[in-house]
Amino acid sequence: MTARRHVRAPTLLVALAVGSSLAGAACASTTYVDDATDVSATEARDPAPTTSAAIAGTAAELLPQLADAASALPQVMIDGGDDRAAAARIASLWAAVQQEVAATRPELEADFAANVRRCASAVEFNRAADADKAAANVRALVDAYLG
Repeated sequence: MTARRHVRAPTLLVALAVGSSLAGAACASTTYVDDATDVSATEARDPAPTTSAAIAGTAAELLPQLADAASALPQVMIDGGDDRAAAARIASLWAAVQQEVAATRPELEADFAANVRRCASAVEFNRAADADKAAANVRALVDAYLG
């Protein structure tokens, strides 16, 4: 005969209470406080893209720049460069041509947008291979658009 070990109800309740309080603490919102401003964890991780100058031009002018910027991103990440600035430039270039692409080649718009997001995600999660894949896709899309 094997003896069964029974856990007493108070011990089980204490274990459940500790476990649920730890799980609740893990899901709590994190806020970083600076002397000058309050910044949420999401804002600290994903700052809004900023550029020093407005980007203007036609899709024919800017899409090759978009492809070049996307192609450079994996190496910037590997070299420990300013990958967030590179991703912000990619997003800014896309924002400058998105309406023209949507008007002239609407079937390509969603794929362009998805790969621009993939570039940002690659930077966020430090995955240069994902940036490389996005760059190849962007290059193919630019070739299809300009082709």
